[in-house]
Amino acid sequence: MSHTKNPDINFSLFDKNEGTLKLTSAETQKDFITVSIADLPSSCSGEVRVLVQNIKEDRPFYLKSQPAGTDCFLIDLSPLKEMAVFGRQTTFCFFIECTLNGKQVFYTLREQEPPASLLQRYRIFTAEIWLQETPSTSSVEYVGVASNKKDFENLFCAALCSRNRYLELTHACRLRSCRMTGGILKLKFDLETGFHKYVKTVFTFRSKLAEDAISYDFHTVSEKKHGNMLRITAALDLKTVDLKSIYWDVRAVLQGPVTENTGELPISMDVPSRMYQKFLYNGSFSGEKGFFLYPYYTGKQTLAFAYREKNKYDGLSVIFKEFLAIFLYRIARPYWKKKHICLVCEKFSSMAQDNGYYFFKHCMENKEEQFLKKNIYYIITKDSPDRERVLPYKNRLLDFMSIRHLCYILAADLIVSSDSRYHTYPLQSRHSIFNRYIKKIPFVFLQHGVIALKKVDNFYGKGQKGACNLFVVSTETEKQTIIDNFGYKPEEVINTGLPRWDVLHDKSQDRREIMIMPTWRNWLDSVPDKDFEASDYFTHYMALLNSRKLADLLEKYDLEINFYLHAKFQEYSDQFQSKSPRIHLISFGETAVNEMLMRCRMLITDYSSVCWDILYQDKPTIFYQFDLDKYEEAHGSYLDMKTDLFGDRAENQEQLLSLLEEHIKNNFKMKPEYEKMRKFYFNFSDQQHSRHICEEIKEKLL
Repeated sequence: MSHTKNPDINFSLFDKNEGTLKLTSAETQKDFITVSIADLPSSCSGEVRVLVQNIKEDRPFYLKSQPAGTDCFLIDLSPLKEMAVFGRQTTFCFFIECTLNGKQVFYTLREQEPPASLLQRYRIFTAEIWLQETPSTSSVEYVGVASNKKDFENLFCAALCSRNRYLELTHACRLRSCRMTGGILKLKFDLETGFHKYVKTVFTFRSKLAEDAISYDFHTVSEKKHGNMLRITAALDLKTVDLKSIYWDVRAVLQGPVTENTGELPISMDVPSRMYQKFLYNGSFSGEKGFFLYPYYTGKQTLAFAYREKNKYDGLSVIFKEFLAIFLYRIARPYWKKKHICLVCEKFSSMAQDNGYYFFKHCMENKEEQFLKKNIYYIITKDSPDRERVLPYKNRLLDFMSIRHLCYILAADLIVSSDSRYHTYPLQSRHSIFNRYIKKIPFVFLQHGVIALKKVDNFYGKGQKGACNLFVVSTETEKQTIIDNFGYKPEEVINTGLPRWDVLHDKSQDRREIMIMPTWRNWLDSVPDKDFEASDYFTHYMALLNSRKLADLLEKYDLEINFYLHAKFQEYSDQFQSKSPRIHLISFGETAVNEMLMRCRMLITDYSSVCWDILYQDKPTIFYQFDLDKYEEAHGSYLDMKTDLFGDRAENQEQLLSLLEEHIKNNFKMKPEYEKMRKFYFNFSDQQHSRHICEEIKEKLL
């Protein structure tokens, strides 16, 4: 028997097959599966061969197989084990190849009558595939499972998934009650243990950093048989928990009967439980400085908890406003639909200085409403520092969280934004129900940078929460990154450049400014002040801002620095101080980022995508990456930071200041090797990026 990974097939078998054959039986044993096919054509001649194709890839490959009776085949699945991927389920569909009338034909497979028992339906063909993403993360067991795949036309597939995912497929765990009283979190849930043994319930912090991994065990109050389920009551004293921001998961731990390997099962919430939690239950646990812990249900409708700072949209009053808007919209639905509304916004609907604003401004000044046949509106908070920038178009403004704003969301035909579509509404609102409406609106993702230095496919990838209908990119390299990693088709990714580049040109000739603009870190998102101040991020940048050598360089060469925090870290801006009068700490909204990027002579950043704006202007960047290992663990990137960057790298302050002085002495000119990279990346012939986006929207979405 032979295994050929590259058959002479240059097309996807999903697009070219003769139909589906029925499996009458499928039995697994270690690394093998035996299948019986009911309706294999009797006129098949020559060898019958088995192929599999990854559902996310285009090329199939053969698996070794041999006859095991009439229309029965023993298939070796061991090659699939090498293709397990940490953190992802990898799924392969089966195909049969045979020859009919001298022609090579292919069939998909589907199990005719899958077993009623989920344990029998999801057959494990291999276990104990141990994967470890980095040396600092603990190993996770993966298993191979064979079954029909419901969300893929019920075709028969083999999947490599974590044992936790296998338990989700084969066992039930349903919430019955959740109470938070006197600092005690008490849960009651029904658990289907099957052949497994219940071990405990755990409360686990959701973090991508191994050093932040922490888990607490619930005290199991009782275990009682309830029909074919085990009713568990478990309690946790929240006063003993070192709460971290933001998300915590609750899982039941089960132990297998043969290998005794353990897996974790989330607690699902049925419709009544979800509605009670969303509309009626307001219980929570108060933490430090306005932070609170409360339950919510995830996108997979399982129980989880959030620990964050309370805001003005967390009360039950938001529900009444939303229901009023829904009522007003529904009684006049024909009127609203005739308006053909397109909504534009930026981060948190509180800004007007990024791609959303420049796209909106272009549309208002260039009659794009007639071209697109849309009424275009910009969403912005009443107290936004940028509000004056959009006042010339006040008849096209929507006040954030006004009843009019809510009605326009319900009526919208299209969202265009530099952040996810959910920035049209409060990102954090405990009781809001509007996400279910927002996710149905077609969405054009303008981005607010170039995707390269930070992995975001787990959020913006196709099928993920931040998915879009049209993805704006700025280079052909970036477009290929999106196609290869995000799951979009080439026609869904448009290389137009960013709207803010329409007005981007160098204004630094008569200025002596350097911009420092670090990006955010997901492990510091919404943490308490004391945790932020203890972080490497804060200590490194505070040390830089107060460096005697940096102050001397600025004085010697008559330079100034503008230090600007990422929008997600603006709440910590007061913690940063500098003794040098030449270093200016810029608050959010004080000066438009685009303006500072044009005025500066060069940029110092870590992993921020604004480096591409600087490259676009033919200015140099220094990448200050003191926490690269931690960043790669938590975020990851689509390029090699040590070899593929278009600027010099520094890993400590001494290197950074040495490189800075080198660039100053070179009058801030781009080095030849980076100038060459610039010419490779950018091939735009004009600065009509917004116009080209409008053309693509009309062609592909309208």
